[in-house]
Amino acid sequence: QAQLMDIVVRESERLNDTIRSFLDYARPQRASITRVDVSRVVRETAVLLRNSGEIKPGHRLDVVLPESPIWVEADGHQIRQILWNLATNGLRAMPSAGCLELAAGYADDGTGAFLAVRDEGVGIPADAVDGVFQPFRSTFEKGTGLGLAIVHRIVSDYGGTIQLSSTVGVGTTFRVTLPAEMNGRKTGAGIDVA
Repeated sequence: QAQLMDIVVRESERLNDTIRSFLDYARPQRASITRVDVSRVVRETAVLLRNSGEIKPGHRLDVVLPESPIWVEADGHQIRQILWNLATNGLRAMPSAGCLELAAGYADDGTGAFLAVRDEGVGIPADAVDGVFQPFRSTFEKGTGLGLAIVHRIVSDYGGTIQLSSTVGVGTTFRVTLPAEMNGRKTGAGIDVA
């Protein structure tokens, strides 16, 4: 009886996660745009990850940030969601051990700010790279297939870009570039919030 109840609770949680992910993807999000320090979001997300069930004993989490703030005009919750989705994706690609690196800074060409998430996981085969941002595609047992689709939608809404490089058996790096504010002036494309 107790075992059956555990299964019901676990499956209810999984279904709840799936529904929440679907709603995040399907319904239009009204962004609340403010001046956001990406460095702070990265540090806070790292703390949440270290205290989550996603981190296993064999995982290492590294954070690489400049000393000064990284300002973007964005919705802080959406920036956190981008980072969380990419990070949990990376951790799931390393089921037992490996290093996950979260990094951020200003792009060298002055086009904006970047967020990078690098893992030492299973990697993505070349013939599967084009489909990773499509909804309902997941290779992970716990995945809904919406995490990367949500990231892609948010980044696109900001007029940003997302690049992916991956080697099977070595790992994957996602690099998101967003319009940024540097020294009080905005760079890159803007986001239209109607």
